[in-house]
Amino acid sequence: MVGTGSLVDIPVISRYKERLSDAELMDFALQLRRDIIGLTFCSGTGSSHVGGELSAAEIIAVLYGHALNLRPEEPEWAERDVLVLGKGHCAALLYAAMAWRGFFERGRLFTDFNVAGKLLQEHCNMELPGVEAPTGSLGMGLSNACGYAWCMKHDAQPNRRAYALIGDGECTEGQTWEGAALGAQLGLDNLICIVDYNKYIISSTTYEVCDLEPFEERWKAFRWHVERVDGHDARALREALDRCREPSLAPGCPRVILCDTRKGAGISFMEEDAVHWHAGHLDEELYKKCMKELGL
Repeated sequence: MVGTGSLVDIPVISRYKERLSDAELMDFALQLRRDIIGLTFCSGTGSSHVGGELSAAEIIAVLYGHALNLRPEEPEWAERDVLVLGKGHCAALLYAAMAWRGFFERGRLFTDFNVAGKLLQEHCNMELPGVEAPTGSLGMGLSNACGYAWCMKHDAQPNRRAYALIGDGECTEGQTWEGAALGAQLGLDNLICIVDYNKYIISSTTYEVCDLEPFEERWKAFRWHVERVDGHDARALREALDRCREPSLAPGCPRVILCDTRKGAGISFMEEDAVHWHAGHLDEELYKKCMKELGL
């Protein structure tokens, strides 16, 4: 039954190790998609913001499987990298990656998500070790990451990076561009923003609601170094992140990676009807249909 917290049977095909290959990163992304569908089905509400979670699976896979320097056993390690999930309604994806990396037991994905009194709520909060910022109203993620990056600079920690994963819907918010201006003004070249550019806001496409194009030129005008990649290509994402982590690349400039993605990626009926899958409920029939498309 939906919403009972029953453990679903999802085989583990990916486990953390250092230096995952690009093929292994793609396996991790597939694991994330399966876990998202599973925890959505088992959710206390029988739902999640599944469309935008699926669109960012490869992004999170490369961040947690390659880029982020973390110690799950020591979540507040002073030398850790910081990831701010600006698109915080997509917390289910973050939880799946955190469980994979070892921040908490995997089984909690399927018993605790959106259950009253549990920590795995649909908007993550800092009571859960490993979550760096609360997520409520959209638009605050980049500004928050600016604060982390400035502190790293102020404390002379050259090996640390602050990352923000934001959605294109957030890029219609004024505070996002205030953060972009501040990041450049402060010379935060230890700040990397990743945009999940799936071209959909909750009610329609970005083109119809608030067109962001020319998107690359906007960021360049704010004095950011800009990369644009296929957000479902683990190799392209890894290479872009590796370039953006290099201090010698555009010194004094924050970096942004624009990731062209598909909302609901991996599930055909969600991709075809993306505007209706910003969030959604999964009954048993839809759960099985999703898992079949994901190879189970």
